[in-house]
Order: sequence, then C-alpha cells, then structure tokens
Amino acid sequence: MDLRLRDQRVLITGSSRGLGFAIAKAFVSEGAKVVLTGRDEQGLLNAEKKLNKPDSVISYCGDVHDAASLDDLSEFIRAEWGGIDHLVCNVGSGRSVPSLEEDILEWQRMLDINLLGAVSCVKAMQPFLMQSAEHIDGGSSITLIGSICGEEALGCPTAYAVAKSALHSYSNNMARSLAANKVRINTVTPGNLIFSGSAWEDKLASNAGAVQEMLDKEVPMKRLGKPEEVASVVAFLTSSCAAFVTGANWVVDGGQMRSY
Repeated sequence: MDLRLRDQRVLITGSSRGLGFAIAKAFVSEGAKVVLTGRDEQGLLNAEKKLNKPDSVISYCGDVHDAASLDDLSEFIRAEWGGIDHLVCNVGSGRSVPSLEEDILEWQRMLDINLLGAVSCVKAMQPFLMQSAEHIDGGSSITLIGSICGEEALGCPTAYAVAKSALHSYSNNMARSLAANKVRINTVTPGNLIFSGSAWEDKLASNAGAVQEMLDKEVPMKRLGKPEEVASVVAFLTSSCAAFVTGANWVVDGGQMRSY
C-alpha cells in the first residue's frame, strides 16, 4: 500500500533498535526521510547501516529527556533538513520496582521516561510541525507509543502504568488544541512484543512455559506481537490515509484488552 509518505521527514525517538527501529524501517520502506535518535552512538550507526539509505536517514545521539539535548536536536534537524513533518515519540521503559515499593524518586523517574520526555519533545518540535502542516496533505502528525498497561490493571509496575495512562490522556487532550494548527496527535498502544533485548525475551529465556500459559489465558491470539505489526499502524496513522484521525488510541495487542 502506498501511504504517500515519500520524502516526508519523520523524527523517531528511541529508534536504534526494537520497536523504534521497526518503525523507522516501515517509514523508509515508504520512501520517507527518517531522523533516528538514541543514546548509543554505535547502536545508531548500526541502525543506519541496516537501513542502508544514506540519502534519507540521519541520526542524532543524545538524550531527548534533556532540555539541552532537545535544543541541539532541533538545531541539527534545522541544519540538515530544515525541519520535520511528523514526530513519533517511542522512548519509554516498563522496568521499574514492584508495586508498593516505589519511592518518590522512582515515581519521578517513570514519569520522566514515559510521559515528560514525550511532552518535552512535542513542545520542542511543535514549531516545525506547525510550519510544515500547511504543505502536507492531511497535515503534520504526532504519534505517541503507549502501553496496554496504561489502559488496564495487568499486574505491571504501578508507576509505569500511571505514567502511560497520563501519556494517553495527554494525547487525547492535546488533540483539540493541535487540530487548529493542522497537526494530528494519536497514540498507538502495543501489547506484549518480542524482539532482541526486550523484557519478553528475558522472560522466555527464564520460563517459556509460564509465558505461553499467560498468553493462552490472557491473549486471544495466544502469541507475542512483532514490532513490525505495530510499526505498520504507526506509518498508517502518520499518513494522509488517516487525515481525519486525531485524539485516537489504536490498540495493537492480539485482543488482550478485549478479554478483560
């Protein structure tokens, strides 16, 4: 399917591996120009090499949770491409302490990683998006990567769940304000994904039987998801094919939430 994304400029945070890299790959396959970000310089170089599109893929090494790094990223994008047309906020982590063991520092850490980083990135990139929205069919777009833990009580760390729930609310509420500037914002909410370095890879290695038992009980499709299955939804929502979609939460979880 041609999503009409050719030569459109997309910034994807946390995109050197895992889901972020799969999202980058989906955009590159549609002919888009991609900015990769991450904190691991070698990981970014490896990602660029795998994508093998030197004319349409650039990368920035830095922490998007840091204000100075965001300023540098904005200047880097301005110098290289003059701006961006779309933003995908993928940075997040569910690795936290068990519920009831959180202290205020852990709450702040989870909020910084899973909510405030995306909020800061949206704020920093907003001028680019508003500028390009006038020239893009369907307007510019922002896609936030949420989690089903932010929608249902699934037993994950509470601080992570609360942060993701707040991210979903942020998207819903920002949609009204951004729409006036022809910028759409949506959330894509994955379920349990398997990829190299993921938490589910560790769980499979330690007790594959327990993982399958959980899948059989809680996930109607009875399997883990693939990053590519989420990436294709992100690409679609970014495109003009979804020009009338904003403030939405697209769940990609094999039916897990529907079983509750």
